[in-house]
Amino acid sequence: MKYFADYIKGCASTNLKIRFDIISIAYFFGRWIPFSFSIGIITGSIAALMDVLIVNINRFLTENIILLFVYPILISFIVGFAIKSDTKVGGPGIGYSVLHLKTKNYIHFKSAISKFVTSTLVLSGGFIAGREGPSFFLGVAIGEWLGKAYGFGKKFKNLLGLIGGGAFTGALLKAPLGSSIFAMELENMYDLDYRPFVPMITASISSYLTFSFFRGEHAFILLSDEPKWNLMSIPYIVIMGLVISTLTYVYTFLFHTGTCFSKSISALKRPDIGTLIAIPFLFLLYIVTGDTDILSAPAHMGIVSKLAQVPLPIWKDILIVIITMVITSFTLAFGIPGGLVLPNLLIGAAIGNIFGHFFPQQIVMFTLAGMGAALAAGAKTPLAAIVMITEMSHADVVIPMTAAVITSYIHTFGFSLYLGQETGIKPLMRSFGKEE
Repeated sequence: MKYFADYIKGCASTNLKIRFDIISIAYFFGRWIPFSFSIGIITGSIAALMDVLIVNINRFLTENIILLFVYPILISFIVGFAIKSDTKVGGPGIGYSVLHLKTKNYIHFKSAISKFVTSTLVLSGGFIAGREGPSFFLGVAIGEWLGKAYGFGKKFKNLLGLIGGGAFTGALLKAPLGSSIFAMELENMYDLDYRPFVPMITASISSYLTFSFFRGEHAFILLSDEPKWNLMSIPYIVIMGLVISTLTYVYTFLFHTGTCFSKSISALKRPDIGTLIAIPFLFLLYIVTGDTDILSAPAHMGIVSKLAQVPLPIWKDILIVIITMVITSFTLAFGIPGGLVLPNLLIGAAIGNIFGHFFPQQIVMFTLAGMGAALAAGAKTPLAAIVMITEMSHADVVIPMTAAVITSYIHTFGFSLYLGQETGIKPLMRSFGKEE
């Protein structure tokens, strides 16, 4: 009888635990999943609107080449006034967002509107700037506001912002899974937190589907050829990763030096001065490439698609790398809103294009692997880099890209283009050094 009583007691205890688990699951599906779908629909709709504006303004600009060089000067004046009134509007956006997520404050509605307007104008043409900076900033703001409306307290603000940032970026870059991982790796470079992953991927997929409903579904990096590779290429891929990691050191130094130097200039004049310095380099880049794709890269990524398939003379590839570093160090570092993913992709694609001269049949593989390596080295998001490039190109080069990504990531450990990320080996050593 005693054995039977103990058995019944154990069953009751187990059933009680199961009941509490069911309550937890019901809470999760009752609050977090509806929130995720809501954030996905909202961010996807706004991202679609942003994409429509960018593409159509760019189409108008490309009808007259002169406009593509006059337009950036005009936009820099607008950005200058916006930054004077709100400094949070300027620059890549991710650096501020990462720091902001660590606070209990909410991004103001006025800041988000200003960021949306200035970023849309910048990404429409004449600048080399990525979409992920503005999209992450805007997504964080939307995630925080909607989470507050859903009744989530400030202790969840960090997770809410990350979910929104990943969802908006997933739609605008057409890479929902990669952007979710990107958001988590950005905020915790050396200590990845998977807590927001399920609601984040739910929000990102919902956002991407909403975006695709309005804008259609197609690869962001258009390829006409399938990537090819073999095991004999791996040593050369590793060498390419080393080259890209070396360039990342140079780029990080140039960009942060530009950022520091710009602080000595008033916020109103900062974007104007940086853009005026960058215009001659933009013109030179246009002459070198021979078309307007380099000036319209944020709108349709045409130049990246070409680099992935068409061998350019090596000297042109080198110029693209150098000029991209210089231009962004005088525009994005001087307050022009825009992300650093596109500059990294251009640098990685150009280096991959160089290696493609020695392996003509594998140029697609080398350029895609180069993009992943450059993104991982610059942003410290190795897993996201592999997934994002795969999603953006709809091509499978996971194994060779992993070799390039690991090489570039390891050899740039502790360096990041994004201000606000923890750098150095100390954070990792703190977790590795703990004794149980």
